[in-house]
Amino acid sequence: MPGPLLEITFGHSPSPHYARAVGLAQRCAGYRASGTGPNVVHNVTVAASLAAEETWEQLHQLLRLVSGWRSASLKLAGQPVRYSMLLAQLIPVRDCYARRQQHGASDAYCSGQRSPGDEATYFGCRFVQGVDRSLDGEAYGAVSWIRFGSLSPRRDSFRVDKSAIYQALEQETRAEACVLCPAFSWRRVRADVDDLPDTIELDAASPFEVRYSAINPKRALGIKPKELADQGSLLFGLDGTERVEEPPPVRYVPAVRYADIAGQDAALQHIQNVVELPLRQAAYFEALGVEPQQGILLYGPPGNGKTLLAKAVASESKAHFELISGPEILTRWVGQSEENLRRLFARARQLAPSVILIDELDSIAPRRAYVSQQHDVQLLAQLLVLLDGLESRGRVAVVATTNRLEAIDPAVLRPGRFDYHIEVPCPDRVGRLAILRVCLAKMKTRGDLRLEEVAEATVGFSGAELAALCREAGMQAIQRGLARSIAARRLAVSRQDLAGALAALRSKRVPGQP
Repeated sequence: MPGPLLEITFGHSPSPHYARAVGLAQRCAGYRASGTGPNVVHNVTVAASLAAEETWEQLHQLLRLVSGWRSASLKLAGQPVRYSMLLAQLIPVRDCYARRQQHGASDAYCSGQRSPGDEATYFGCRFVQGVDRSLDGEAYGAVSWIRFGSLSPRRDSFRVDKSAIYQALEQETRAEACVLCPAFSWRRVRADVDDLPDTIELDAASPFEVRYSAINPKRALGIKPKELADQGSLLFGLDGTERVEEPPPVRYVPAVRYADIAGQDAALQHIQNVVELPLRQAAYFEALGVEPQQGILLYGPPGNGKTLLAKAVASESKAHFELISGPEILTRWVGQSEENLRRLFARARQLAPSVILIDELDSIAPRRAYVSQQHDVQLLAQLLVLLDGLESRGRVAVVATTNRLEAIDPAVLRPGRFDYHIEVPCPDRVGRLAILRVCLAKMKTRGDLRLEEVAEATVGFSGAELAALCREAGMQAIQRGLARSIAARRLAVSRQDLAGALAALRSKRVPGQP
């Protein structure tokens, strides 16, 4: 099935790349030109798809040349789009499609089904916009599907308006990058919408209730999930003291994707195999009687994405994420630090599948030979007990990070507690180039930035420093625009801005670094 129409239009330009742009456009299918001389208008209209790699590479080269020209415009499915935004969206879409191909997944993967028989968690695609299939999406600014429909006159049932849901999905998604994915199908979007209930009964057993206006409480607006009763109710302990019952814990899934990580392909592949596989394919481990790995330790210089890797694997596995850091665990009260640690592991088991990240492990598990305070020894002992798995952790993975591997107590590092020690080094030239591309894809750029030269000139830079370099280039562009009174819509990051940012960042680096 052909993809959506991608239309590139540009006119005559004084740019030195104009002749090359015209040559690239003429080699594309669907090229036509109108007018002559300074009034000439070049137009390329093709059915675009990421599956046609050669065609897409031609379009990509053309767009890189003309995207900053005043006469240039880009439309996807008839809707104007910005090339920088489209490119930023294409990166996660392309990675998602590559994962589907790599695992030989079916259409159920695109709908978010983890196994046959599961309900879909997305409407046909993980990147569709406009309507959220979950019921708690509104807490994050999304519009849930239960907002589409109407109450019966007696307010005892709710009719779901599937046509309005599909129309909203189509209107918001037709110009998004996900429609360029070879696996995308409006037929599957429609099928997932049709899978919703036609009518929701609002009786006592229903998980929904009528939603009323906050301004006019007598006016019924629709339905909403029922609220849990007795949250925060007063209870009394055995000693007769009054205490407030804690509300049930809430799952937290980070919004970090594998596409947000660049330059650490080896570490990412390893952490996917060790952490994500047992969380998402637990049935295989249970069937074979194989105990999944107990933990994974990421070590290396700071600023290279160790914490980001842990968040990404939790997000892609749809796992609850818990962060343990020294200041949040340690207290001055005897025994309270150990209690905080036990409570955190218990919450992770309750909300499983979960990923626990112990950030800067050396701060709470230093070598006992260097510890002088008894409470530090007790906290370390409690951590060892929890890592030993005397109580089953269930579908809970533990990931720890450190910049000082030698400072950690050897008892923590033994197999059974942290089976894998994975180095997360400073990126090499290929990694630096990938990081620069990911960071700059979110910014408006102009011309050939010669990123290969920047990657060669940043030997020893961490991922955080490369991200700071791109931000500094943006600041250089803004300062240049203010100094020359350039309109904001015409401003873009150039090669000169990157060069100035690199010089500025080098002056701030610690002496002795490359």
